[in-house]
Amino acid sequence: MTLGQRIQELRKGLNLSQEELGERMGVSRQAISKWEGDQTIPELDKLIALSKLFGLTVGQLLGVEQPVPTPAAHSRTPRRMKLLLAGMGAAILILSILVGTLWSQVRVLEQQAALNEEYVSCYDRELFQTAECELSDMELGFPWYEGDQDLTLDFTLRPVQQFKGWTVIGYTARIQGRAKPWWLEPGGQPGDGDPPPRFEYLTADPKTGKASLTLTGYQGESVTVLPVLREKGTGRELTILDAVFTITPEIHYPSLSLTAIQVETEPAPGAVIPKSIALALPDPRFDS
Repeated sequence: MTLGQRIQELRKGLNLSQEELGERMGVSRQAISKWEGDQTIPELDKLIALSKLFGLTVGQLLGVEQPVPTPAAHSRTPRRMKLLLAGMGAAILILSILVGTLWSQVRVLEQQAALNEEYVSCYDRELFQTAECELSDMELGFPWYEGDQDLTLDFTLRPVQQFKGWTVIGYTARIQGRAKPWWLEPGGQPGDGDPPPRFEYLTADPKTGKASLTLTGYQGESVTVLPVLREKGTGRELTILDAVFTITPEIHYPSLSLTAIQVETEPAPGAVIPKSIALALPDPRFDS
């Protein structure tokens, strides 16, 4: 291989035109063409400059030393390709913004549609797949009005799968006490009946639907519990019409001793719920 052929091969390996190589060497394109055509030989300073550009020694460039390795092509992205890539990046960015905006608008429309959805009364439909109430241990057999033990009620409630996105956020407990026997009242006269009920709100674990109620010095109170459900995103809540949990004491007469505490659960309470969910719930009237 001649010197001219070697210069031409190395120039192409760097993706340089004759004009570009001439600009780097400080000569004209015609001079480069003559070098590559072996019509002329570069002067010594040009040979040194070429050697540095190609990453070789002068001897390797002249072919008097070991074989000349062909340099890997430099990564030189053409201007048109750079512009194309920049345009594609801008287009992707704009498309991402548009998709994000469109998705936000869709979510807003979905939330508005949900908030405007019709609610209907629902009865005899199972709303909860799990409805459990556990009582703490208590030694029974004492006169109910002399109770000095605490009673803790642990509630667990999970909606059926049709309530996707809804969670039990809490419970409203109605606690009804009992009037003491009239002979224990001041003056030994019959009273005006049971005292007014009191209400407690219990915050539930949103993941498990669990909450606890402690009745200090339990004296035969009856408890009815209604859950509060909320939909994530819209903030909608359900109106439960019937108690899901009912706790009732059993009292033996005439000793007035507390013999048992009964717990009833109702997984299918009456409720006012979104129409779409009511239509999705199984109807026991058509079960085979």
